[in-house]
Amino acid sequence: MIIFDLFLQPYKMKKIILILLCFSQTVFAQRKKKTVEEIPLKQQIEEYKIPEDQLLNGTLKGSKWYFDMKNDKEAELYLDKDNRKPDVLNFVDGKRFQITINQGNCKSVIKGTYEIKKMNDGSTTVQLGHHPFKITSPPKKCVAKLYGFLSGAIDITVDENRQIIEMKEGENFPPTVPGY
Repeated sequence: MIIFDLFLQPYKMKKIILILLCFSQTVFAQRKKKTVEEIPLKQQIEEYKIPEDQLLNGTLKGSKWYFDMKNDKEAELYLDKDNRKPDVLNFVDGKRFQITINQGNCKSVIKGTYEIKKMNDGSTTVQLGHHPFKITSPPKKCVAKLYGFLSGAIDITVDENRQIIEMKEGENFPPTVPGY
């Protein structure tokens, strides 16, 4: 009889449906939501680390390369094993480098880390748009151009047979990986 009475009174029916709808929404809203586990930024960046077999760091570690800063062009740097040249790039270990500038009017040391990639085809040329050097030492005025060059994108070719390293200014692509 009560059910029949409700059908006769549409206003009461609408009110009951509205109450049932609100009640169901409250029940669904109180269900425990799945929490999305956030991956820490450090772990995200570590996932993008380059495998050791794709780096030249192991090959270059412990080696010294010589150049003359005053003879090199602004967007190029040529290094070889001729120790008569005054300036030295020392790959201290598999991650750190040190450049010693011994010009008459400028004595300076540049320190930092490096990550020199191989190309996918197996050659010893770095991938385009890569920033292989991260400088940690403060800049000096007399080596400002060298700082700028090393801080940017550099295309590096290592010829182990002729014992030459050629560095040229590369193209700066927009970063696609956090931290680059």
